[in-house]
Amino acid sequence: MNIFDHIKNITTGKKPYLGDEGWNNWMINRWLSMDQDYCEVVNMIQKNTWAMKGEHLYNLYKDLLPKQYLHLKYIKAINKKEYNQEEVDAVSTYYNVSKREAKEYIDLIDKDELETIKQQINGVY
Repeated sequence: MNIFDHIKNITTGKKPYLGDEGWNNWMINRWLSMDQDYCEVVNMIQKNTWAMKGEHLYNLYKDLLPKQYLHLKYIKAINKKEYNQEEVDAVSTYYNVSKREAKEYIDLIDKDELETIKQQINGVY
């Protein structure tokens, strides 16, 4: 048993609870919330059921959601952007901020200003 078997049974199978193997309340809520029609419902439910037994949450969703096939596309984070370390160090020093904040600044300032900052910090002005 895995999470996908549980999701399939909630949405299409409507069979009795299959057991705790592969069940995780948080992951079930996360997967079901990937459907924009169910997102608000899952949000309301998860606020009140985070400590509920898996079988009870399963039965709640099984009874609440209509019997239909769902294609739940998992939304992943966008790949991380690579930053030039020299630019990050220069902006961090210039604005006296952390390196994480400096990366946010780099995304906001234009290239000419970034070049000026690098020249001022590196003494090539």
